[in-house]
Amino acid sequence: MRLDPRLAMLLAGLAGLIAGGQHWWIVTWSFESAGGSVGIGGHAGTGGLSSALPGFVLAALLLTLTLAARGRRVVGVLTALAGAGMIAAGLTVPTPSEAVVMQADLGLGIVGQWTADATFVPVVYALCGLLVVAASVWLVARPPAPRARGNAGARQDVTSALDSWKAMDDGRDPTDDERDGA
Repeated sequence: MRLDPRLAMLLAGLAGLIAGGQHWWIVTWSFESAGGSVGIGGHAGTGGLSSALPGFVLAALLLTLTLAARGRRVVGVLTALAGAGMIAAGLTVPTPSEAVVMQADLGLGIVGQWTADATFVPVVYALCGLLVVAASVWLVARPPAPRARGNAGARQDVTSALDSWKAMDDGRDPTDDERDGA
């Protein structure tokens, strides 16, 4: 059995979609005697980038199922770039903007001081991106699968094209060996 890098790419893309939708930040706020916390997902904090990149990887994976070796290599380079984007998005987690925090408060009315603390999920997202890059490099670097030869290796005992046509006119297969009793 030949291992396929597309399986690793599938797992990394699905895990990236899941990690992209989890809480990347926990926002805590306090105002006078009241306070609380709310989680902000990666899709909200990155403007949808944490969902778009794994989605692109999965769409490219479907494309590799239909392409020949050269096309798979081109798609492999593009998915490596998407994986690098996942790594960058996961490791350079910016603090969400005030508009994102206000939108995520779910009507709780966050006022006063607030702080956003990153969770471990962006690191998991970056690791998924690293797996995408590794699978893409594997897809680009591996040799193409051997092609099925079909009937190309069949033995032909016909000495001329005219003999071949005459055999077909008689209802015989010119590639059969007549000594086998055919």
